[in-house]
Amino acid sequence: MYIKYMSAAPDFRPEPAPEELSAAEVRATFAAVVGRAEHAGHTTYITHRGRRVAAIVPADVAEYLEHLEDEHLSTLATESLADPEPSVPLSEVVREMNL
Repeated sequence: MYIKYMSAAPDFRPEPAPEELSAAEVRATFAAVVGRAEHAGHTTYITHRGRRVAAIVPADVAEYLEHLEDEHLSTLATESLADPEPSVPLSEVVREMNL
């Protein structure tokens, strides 16, 4: 399934293994990190205390992921609208949750 999605993605190139840098290292080499993402399709994970907290990815990768998310949300909305089960009024939800 992964290959199916990736084959439809625009201009994906094989990239080297993702790199992990601390936030301090990224600050010190920001232009180079962005350049690798832009020109080589390289992903760099930013870590904080050894845990991945963010990533710098090529823009086409981020745009493609947004496209996939939009398609998924559209499918969920369509399925929800087609569901014959009645919705619950907000006032009832508020009452049940003691809000």
